[in-house]
Amino acid sequence: MMNSRVLTATFWAILLTTGALTQNTAWAARSTPIEVKEKGATFQGDLYVPEKGSPTALPLVIVVHEWWGKTDYPKKRAAQIADELGYAALAVDLYGTAETVSDPKNAQAKTKPFYDNPELGVSRIRNFIAAAPAAANKLDAAVDLKQIAAVGFCFGGSQVLNLARSGKLPKGQQLLGVVSFHGGLASSLKSKGKIDANILVLHGDADPMVPKKDIVDFKNEMKKAKADLRFIAYPGAKHAFTNPEATETGIMYKMPIEYDPEATTKAWAEMKTFLRQIFRAGK
Repeated sequence: MMNSRVLTATFWAILLTTGALTQNTAWAARSTPIEVKEKGATFQGDLYVPEKGSPTALPLVIVVHEWWGKTDYPKKRAAQIADELGYAALAVDLYGTAETVSDPKNAQAKTKPFYDNPELGVSRIRNFIAAAPAAANKLDAAVDLKQIAAVGFCFGGSQVLNLARSGKLPKGQQLLGVVSFHGGLASSLKSKGKIDANILVLHGDADPMVPKKDIVDFKNEMKKAKADLRFIAYPGAKHAFTNPEATETGIMYKMPIEYDPEATTKAWAEMKTFLRQIFRAGK
């Protein structure tokens, strides 16, 4: 029987392109690092663009990591978006120095400031958006800041929802939509008016980390904000269902998280359709 490390490596190697990670981990995408500064701290992201150049500016998709930090997982997802959809995809670093954590206790400590002050994540994402054009130029590419989307996983899902709630993008930039994969829904940040960005929430129906009350409250909040919301719950899917390493991590730390390949396939397809639609409409 293969040990857990071999099984994890095998997951990355054989997942199908229809819903998860491609058979070949070397996607046809080019990348360059992005560094942004904030009060003496350095935040390290990675911008991915399609291998084949484009004569026009590319829509920009922000990819926000789980509470583990900017591990290989969000970078692989960003590369996959660039390869499969032909957009620029920016894997951001909200912790600084691309720091990652490996246990729930430290992860909870790293995310606490963002829940105490939900504007913190919004501000850092905005800094990365501002740095994207110069980074794209290094790849002989351009990004269209009037066509921005944000995709987040778990903790990252809560951050992109806050970005939509805030409505705070500088003049000349437009957030067209956000996608939350198994993200938290509760937030002390509430929209002060209509939410203009389209919202897609891809939720595990068996996720005990998102209480039913949060779902009801979130839907009511979005209705009040007149948001264009699509909420999809996948039966039997648990928290972190898109990450192939979730099952092993859940067993290790006795957490209710588990990889669900069927839900992942369906959710990834929903995201792709959503992004195509909002970018087509935004032209």
